Amino acid sequence: MHKRMKDDYGKQMMTIRKSTVEPIIRNLVEYFGIRKVNTIGIKLANKCMIMAGIAYNLKKLIKYGGNQFWCAIISLLDSFKAPDFY
Repeated sequence: MHKRMKDDYGKQMMTIRKSTVEPIIRNLVEYFGIRKVNTIGIKLANKCMIMAGIAYNLKKLIKYGGNQFWCAIISLLDSFKAPDFY
């Protein structure tokens, strides 16, 4: 084990990371098919991961938000269709 992981701070950070970040990345890889990022450069790869995270969060909102979330989406889409949107 790395020296940093032996101290209390390292153990605490590893516990936080295991409970917040890594399960989401695992879900993106296993269920969303994000195995490779087909971009060149770190900025574009970061953008791809942000978009995948947004898709993941929207999927959770749709699943657990119910009708209230759908009503908000429909009202947003209606505002985009307005003739004075631009």
